[in-house]
Amino acid sequence: MVYYRKELRAVEKNDLVDPFWAAEICLLLNIVVPKDFRVLDFIKYTGIECPNTHLWSYYNKMTEVIRNDKILIYFFDDNLTGSSLSWYMNLDNTKIKKWKDSVEAFLKQYKFNLQMALDRTSLMTMEKGS
Repeated sequence: MVYYRKELRAVEKNDLVDPFWAAEICLLLNIVVPKDFRVLDFIKYTGIECPNTHLWSYYNKMTEVIRNDKILIYFFDDNLTGSSLSWYMNLDNTKIKKWKDSVEAFLKQYKFNLQMALDRTSLMTMEKGS
């Protein structure tokens, strides 16, 4: 069984081919992907890394469409895996209207990783205590 969105209704096999059901679970509808845009390979976010670093990496991959909120939202789930993907798929589609909404929700969800995740420079400048 697969569950979707807040209702936690079990997905039946017939639901998977129902266009009305598909529209109900999408974060955004009417996405127009540029004809020459190629789907990129993303480093998958598992939920334990620094969310800021992950967003920077995503921005670097999406520079071609950085001003297109719908495309940024549409492809964001391609760089998530495990529990972070489950979390994203359960976002309330009435609250995600702009890319900024997605980013704020993502940073709020994974803010606990901001204090724990150190980058290489931070680690190199640390000194051993007495």
